[in-house]
Amino acid sequence: MAFFLRVLKSRKWLLLPPIVLGVVGVVVFAQFRKELPRSEPAEQSKSLPVIRVRRQAVVPVVSGYGTATAARRWNAVSEVQGRIVEIHPQLESGNTVAANELLIRIDDTDTQLLLVQRQADLASARAQLQELQAEYESDLRLLPFARKQLELASREEQRALELQRRNATSLSEVDQLTSGRLVQEQTLHNLQTAISLYPSQMGAAQAAIALAQAQVREAERDIERTRIVAPFDGMLSGVDLEVGQFIGVNQSLFELFDDQRIEVTAQYSLEQLGKLLPSLSRGGVDDSVQASETDTLPFTARVVVRSGDYKREWIGRPVRISESVDQQSRTLGVVVQVLNRSNQSSTHELPAKWCENGESSMPAATRSPFGWATALRPGAFCEVTLQAQPRQGLITVPRSAMDGQTVYVVDSDNRLRARDVVAGFKYGNEATIVDGLNEGELVAVIAPAPAIEGLLVQPVEEAAPADHESVSATAVGEDSEGMMEGRRS
Repeated sequence: MAFFLRVLKSRKWLLLPPIVLGVVGVVVFAQFRKELPRSEPAEQSKSLPVIRVRRQAVVPVVSGYGTATAARRWNAVSEVQGRIVEIHPQLESGNTVAANELLIRIDDTDTQLLLVQRQADLASARAQLQELQAEYESDLRLLPFARKQLELASREEQRALELQRRNATSLSEVDQLTSGRLVQEQTLHNLQTAISLYPSQMGAAQAAIALAQAQVREAERDIERTRIVAPFDGMLSGVDLEVGQFIGVNQSLFELFDDQRIEVTAQYSLEQLGKLLPSLSRGGVDDSVQASETDTLPFTARVVVRSGDYKREWIGRPVRISESVDQQSRTLGVVVQVLNRSNQSSTHELPAKWCENGESSMPAATRSPFGWATALRPGAFCEVTLQAQPRQGLITVPRSAMDGQTVYVVDSDNRLRARDVVAGFKYGNEATIVDGLNEGELVAVIAPAPAIEGLLVQPVEEAAPADHESVSATAVGEDSEGMMEGRRS
């Protein structure tokens, strides 16, 4: 009894009853508990803008820049010296002249005197040749007589010798006849020698005539050189001449350039030209570039000049491609030719008629200085837009859909799938796909972040770009992603 009283008085044992009750409660709860119902969380789909892949025609268009220059430029250089005695009334910088018009005439008095002297030398040489020919013909006629005389002298000498053996004549008479025969032999020999020398003498006389003729022609050419005429229709530049001014040989006088045919050499990257020439983009400029592509240049050109609010356009014709790639810019030049017209006032007018030789059909006399004020001038900085034939059946996607060489497609279960593709050229905000996509597939407009393979999405199809959508031009020298441009058709 005393033991239980001590236990009850101790506080340690006060904790025992609650512990026992707790253990009993847990055992009872475990015996009679019920399973709670479970529910799996539903997968949530993510809204994703997509576009349906389709094939369409793309018109490749690229832009480059270059400086306008005259297709032909002639530097007038004096070939003779002398004083200017006549100049063209319009011989001033900025004026136009027609082909074959006399621009400058130099004093030709000394040259005319030299021509008279050379003509006299020619006449003398011809007279000498005629004299030799007459002497030759005369000696040919004398040759038979000389031979006959020698024959007679020989017979006389033989008769004298026969008489001298008979003592019918003196020895001195025989010696005289022998001397006469020797004289006739010498005469015949001299005549034959002279006849044999006539061909060489006449050859020398003919050479003297040829030399005199060349000197006469040279003097005539010097007289022609005193007249400087325009080789083609054009505009004058750098003129600073007056009547009475003395000019020397090889002195530069002025320039004449063709104001009707202007050329612009615009620079384009190989990537841009590969857009116009598909074979170039497929693998270089060697065997893969067809001759027809580089010979005929199958694309059109438009030349634009801007200066503040001023803007003017011309229709050009690509005529050739530069022979090599520029070592500094690594670009290739395309030469575009523009024909100016004095009455061209609308940016949508067609150019002047092209002739077979590339000349303008407009005569120089019909030109107007007011028309030249609005014409394409040499030195103008130009933007040249080249447009090739439409490329049919190309698959295009927004450039924002490209993640390097990967796009994200939505399969039939609305699951996101990464797809490796082979991209072609890029233009504007879109890019062409060479391989890896099929028509009708859904492609994410913007690559999702994060891009989880098999992610459930809710595709929201956007409208495809309308046909004939124009894409803004991109300049050479900007970011490589923006160096291609185009126009839908």
